[in-house]
Amino acid sequence: MRFVPAGASRMRSALVLAAVAVIPDVDVIGFSLGIPYAHPLGHRGFTHSLLFAALLAAAAARFTLESLSTWRRFLVLFAATASHGILDAFTDGGLGVGFLIPFSNERYFAPVRPLPVSPIGIDGSVPAIIGTEILYVWLPIFALLGASAISRRARGRSRARH
Repeated sequence: MRFVPAGASRMRSALVLAAVAVIPDVDVIGFSLGIPYAHPLGHRGFTHSLLFAALLAAAAARFTLESLSTWRRFLVLFAATASHGILDAFTDGGLGVGFLIPFSNERYFAPVRPLPVSPIGIDGSVPAIIGTEILYVWLPIFALLGASAISRRARGRSRARH
C-alpha cells in the first residue's frame, strides 16, 4: 500500500504531510496575543488535540493524496497531524498536551519523556535537542521506512517468480 501517490503529486503530498505535521505549533502566536500557556487555546492546547487533527485532516484530504480512498487520505493526514502532539507528549517540559480539548482541558504526558523540550526561539541548546530528535524520532522513522521498502521489494520479487 502506498501512502503517497507516484508522479509529480508525490512532492506536493509530501509537502502537505509535512505542513499538517507542523501546523499544530501555530498556537505559539498565542503568546504574543496574551493567551496563557495553560489556556485551552494556549501552547499545546486545542491545536494539539485529536479533534483539531481530525478537522485539519478532513479539510486537507480534499486537496491531496488523490490516489488514495477518502478514508485512507483522512487517516494518513490525521496520523501526520496527531503525530505532532504525540511527540510533544514525549518531551520533558511544558504543561503536557491537551489531546482531548475541548472535551477536557486536562494535559497529558507520555509515560516516558526522553525528548528535551525545544525552546521557543533559538538558543545554545538547539544542537543537543536536534541530536536527541535524530536519535529518538528520525532514526526510528528511517528504519521503519527502510524495512517497509525492503519488504515491498521482497514481495515484488516473490510475485515476479510466480
